[in-house]
Amino acid sequence: MPARKPASRSKKTTILLVEADVIVRFAIADHLRSCDFVVIEAVSADDAKAILVAGPKINILVSDAQLAGGGSGFDLAQWVRRHRAEIEVILTASIDSKAHAAAELTARLPECRPPSDAQGLAAKLSGMLAERKRRLRQQPRSAPSRAPRRKRG
Repeated sequence: MPARKPASRSKKTTILLVEADVIVRFAIADHLRSCDFVVIEAVSADDAKAILVAGPKINILVSDAQLAGGGSGFDLAQWVRRHRAEIEVILTASIDSKAHAAAELTARLPECRPPSDAQGLAAKLSGMLAERKRRLRQQPRSAPSRAPRRKRG
């Protein structure tokens, strides 16, 4: 009996993750990658459209409903429905909904044991965002620089 070939990379589920906040995007992408999803990251709807037009095989789009730059997650979802209707679209809003969406996706793979569930991921995200906020508050604030005044004379 011939040896069975390992599953090829093309059989993996590819997720396009669209999220403007780098901390949130990194944590969710890391969570999904822990279950062997291929994750392509984008910051805006325009970035996501460019990726989709370039043609990689995307199975699932996970996008924040409110995106930075041109277009919202809703606009992106409509664009995907018109141009790449085979892609499953998941829109998120709050930290909890983002964590829930990631947990739901990892739950689709019975062999996957992600490092945390939806509540654990939401707590991790909230903690990371709180730490960023704390550090930003601690940064010294410098007075805005002014150009020197010219004497009239």
